[in-house]
Amino acid sequence: MINIAKKIVLVAGKEIMKIYEWDFDVEIKEDNSPITIADKKANEIILKELENTYIPVLSEEKKDSLNRLDSEYLWVVDPIDGTKDFINKTWEFSIMIWLVKNWKPIMWVVYAPAKNKLYYAQAWKWSFLEENWETIKLEINKKNHKILISRNHTTDKEFKLIEELNLEAIACWSIWVKFWLIAEGKAWNYLNLSNKLKEWDLVAPQIILEEAGWKVTDTLWNCITYNTKQVNLENWCIWTNKTNHQLILDKLK
Repeated sequence: MINIAKKIVLVAGKEIMKIYEWDFDVEIKEDNSPITIADKKANEIILKELENTYIPVLSEEKKDSLNRLDSEYLWVVDPIDGTKDFINKTWEFSIMIWLVKNWKPIMWVVYAPAKNKLYYAQAWKWSFLEENWETIKLEINKKNHKILISRNHTTDKEFKLIEELNLEAIACWSIWVKFWLIAEGKAWNYLNLSNKLKEWDLVAPQIILEEAGWKVTDTLWNCITYNTKQVNLENWCIWTNKTNHQLILDKLK
């Protein structure tokens, strides 16, 4: 399955980079988020290839079917994480595919085509980065003084918490950028206290960060589950290198 997913993201990445060079129209969806022809093209490629696995798919750009709740396995897809960055022609966007079994993520692949970085992980088999024909094993960084926050959804509660913990905040756009900064040792914690995150936002980073040694939970210390009827993550989330996890939860209480 991981080889299938790796192949798919590389093909989709090649196609959206062709569009990236064009002048393209931007549409606005019902939830006021943008969508482009690249989102649609990537989604089309991914869904067509995943059909051959006979596993249901939950995609940001596909109408949800609750029939998926009866399946042991589920593909979760974000055809382009960071559509605003794609529109603004920055490098901060990616294609993400992951596999869930019995509500838990077991495999994840993400490809950043503008950077030609391919990340992947399987449960209990570590996390890796493929770049420039080299495979690098990702491991936890012990430092802990920087924390990533949302550029759009950070609340006063989060700013107060960060100040009390004496952490340095870094505001970012997409989940992919936050993951990239943590995975490559440029930051060490992430906090989101909004209810804006959906399953396709978080499940991807969770498995690769956990395999590299991070802790990922909601703010009640519960493991985050997937393939649920409600795709919004209502209890927020925390990613840390474990050193700050209990400190953050205690402060929130």
